[in-house]
Amino acid sequence: MSVPRFCLDMKRSLDGDDVPSESQPLESRFAGRAPVGSSVAVGSMIGKQCLLTKRFRGGKMEETLAIGAACSEVFSGPRLAKILRPAVEYQLRALTALEEDALVNPLSIHTSVALPPALTPFLDALSKHLPWRNACDDWFVNLQIEGTTAVWAGVETLARLRQVDHGGEALRDLVAVAERSYHGPKTTALGSPAARRYPGAPRTAGQVPYPMPLEGEALEKFTERFDAFLDAYGHDVSVIIFEPQWGSSNLGRVWPKELLQEAMRRSRERGIYLLCDEIMCGLGRHGLGTLFMSDAWHLDPDAVTFGKALSGGAYPMSGVVMKRGAKVLSEAGVQLVQSHTYAGSSELALMTARMVLNEVPKWFNHAAGMGQLVSEILGPFSDGKFVRLHGHGLMWGGEFVISDKKRRSDAARLFKKACEEEKVWPYFVGTAGFMLSPPMDVDEKSFREGLERLARSLDCARTHYAKMS
Repeated sequence: MSVPRFCLDMKRSLDGDDVPSESQPLESRFAGRAPVGSSVAVGSMIGKQCLLTKRFRGGKMEETLAIGAACSEVFSGPRLAKILRPAVEYQLRALTALEEDALVNPLSIHTSVALPPALTPFLDALSKHLPWRNACDDWFVNLQIEGTTAVWAGVETLARLRQVDHGGEALRDLVAVAERSYHGPKTTALGSPAARRYPGAPRTAGQVPYPMPLEGEALEKFTERFDAFLDAYGHDVSVIIFEPQWGSSNLGRVWPKELLQEAMRRSRERGIYLLCDEIMCGLGRHGLGTLFMSDAWHLDPDAVTFGKALSGGAYPMSGVVMKRGAKVLSEAGVQLVQSHTYAGSSELALMTARMVLNEVPKWFNHAAGMGQLVSEILGPFSDGKFVRLHGHGLMWGGEFVISDKKRRSDAARLFKKACEEEKVWPYFVGTAGFMLSPPMDVDEKSFREGLERLARSLDCARTHYAKMS
């Protein structure tokens, strides 16, 4: 296989000079979500079949089928080019104006000065997909840059709205989150128990976990446990967060629809405001024929978060859309704290998001069909002994159902090794399992090939694990 010129030049700096030689690769100096220097790969080239990826890893080029992109990539190939073109052309026009020392339309503008022109067309496109069947003209949006702050924006806005709605009563100071949920970095985010930022630092306060439904649990049993939670904490909870389909924190597991509707109804009866976090499962990825899963299941939340893939994975943007409250918050003079200098100020992100909102409904049926393909190929492995499969549409998770931590780690290691040999790359979630979240426009042929490679990897891992046991 010939190595693309891109990869031969990857060790050069942007101006063409050679990178100074060192005793270790420069990429080992990067600290991210994993320990320093443990990045999976540096550089990649995405092929025309959506999944085919060439990655420069360990000093050599490897070709693989990437079927997990953490729901940040919505389109690929010509579709991606289509949604990115307006923003790219806008940048070129701005560059030309700058070179000519002429007036220029800014790519992004400090929101204390003005709002970007692309905001109005974006809001118009979003208005066609609001997750409420009878949405009034009192809805509004708080735009952010990434997912964690979108969730915090939703919590703060709903808490303040609830306070205003109840005549300025003392603010309830708790947020309810699922026992297993994740809404951003553990230092500050809601959901999974927060890690201390440094020894002795306080943990993120103000959150209380509610019980999740057990596998196959009956409605009566679950509501009994959920009511006990509400009896203990409901009077202090201002906002409760639901993920209609969990992300990596619970490996793509979908709420049982009836149980979710009942949990939300009971929360609402206690005066708690409802936030649905659809940053991962939204944008039609769920395969239920709507932009938001809340819409498809008639959940009627007070607010819904969105993000990441909405701006094509190229420009950072997220946010929360509120069912109502613009009028009363404005009249009360409420200024929201969860805002940023450049939140909602990027002309490029807004232009691209509008393109995505106009394009993605064409792929709703495709997402449903590809979900059936996942069930067909991987379903037989969901035996509840080695692996359990969760999901629908184009968001799935596989959970290693092995209680012993050491043996589960062995299973995950065997599976990852098999995936490397099969040249297929899901989104690995530690030793818990894996997730699948390919682009919405993934073509059936290449996706089928990726799933078949994954099936062989699961079969290989299960066989070797049985021998070890």
